[in-house]
Amino acid sequence: MTENKFKKQQQEKVGTGNGRTGRFFAGLLDGSLVTGKSAPALLPFIFYLSGLALFLIFNAYYAEKKAREVNQLQTEMTALRINYVQTKSGYMYLTNRSEISRRLRNRGFIEPNEPPRPVYELDKDKSLMDWLLGRN
Repeated sequence: MTENKFKKQQQEKVGTGNGRTGRFFAGLLDGSLVTGKSAPALLPFIFYLSGLALFLIFNAYYAEKKAREVNQLQTEMTALRINYVQTKSGYMYLTNRSEISRRLRNRGFIEPNEPPRPVYELDKDKSLMDWLLGRN
């Protein structure tokens, strides 16, 4: 009976790591990729990748910083809104007519019992222009 050569070849391919990616990672780990003859040709690409990595790291830190600032401003805005509502409520209470009269009672001011009445001009002499225009 003959041997199955196809099965042996398949098992060898899986275990050897002689593929392109296997050689790349092996060269990367042992340092021969960087020290080899193709290293000067790869320098622009390596600089590009390192610049891209630095940019992404900077962008992540910047986004986190902005998120923290937004959260801080939201809490500050909530506190200021609470302060505004409290101040406005106190102002509305202090400007009530009853509260004003209560506070001024100690200084000798009293609230009048009769309603206000209109004030008219006592001078009966009107000019001709006032009479023509019908002013009182």
